[in-house]
Amino acid sequence: GDAKNISYDTLKAITEAVNIPVVAIGGINSENILSLKGTGVDGVAVISAIFSHENIYDATHKLRKLAEELI
Repeated sequence: GDAKNISYDTLKAITEAVNIPVVAIGGINSENILSLKGTGVDGVAVISAIFSHENIYDATHKLRKLAEELI
């Protein structure tokens, strides 16, 4: 794909510079989602982190609780 990893500082700079919602996408899961705390992201895309688990409900519940900690 064309997506590139960006640093925490770059992500934070982007969220501070634009007046549109910023959504982090790509490789985000329950192990690393909290590393986005303080960046100012408005949301996260976690499709693979949900559907890669046998129990989708539990995976969704866990990620939702973690995502709420980002605010």
